[in-house]
Amino acid sequence: MLDSCELYPNQSIIIESEIITDPSTSFRIRAVKLTLDSFENPCILVTLENHDQYAESFAIAEVNKYDLTPREAEVWLLRRADYSYQEIADELRITLNTVKKHLKNIYAKIKFYQFKQEFLEAN
Repeated sequence: MLDSCELYPNQSIIIESEIITDPSTSFRIRAVKLTLDSFENPCILVTLENHDQYAESFAIAEVNKYDLTPREAEVWLLRRADYSYQEIADELRITLNTVKKHLKNIYAKIKFYQFKQEFLEAN
């Protein structure tokens, strides 16, 4: 990162990598060059985020964005965590057909939201 800052002083530089500590835990590390008026030399901001927590936070934001019911939210959070349809059914103690029905409704809400956004942008 420091070499890149010297070679490309006027460029935005971001270096990112994923670290997998075990099959169920991964972290994203990101380094960003910052130029701050109060410092003579560029600064480097390093962030470390738990990828699973980030994905869960993103899924929760989608629950609110698409106005999902509490049960749809449960299904969606598991689906966004890469659970299979059968794993969702087992986890929530519901039938596979019920999972499919919930996901069909969720995808319809997402599609409607996207359609509405496109309509609003066009007008």
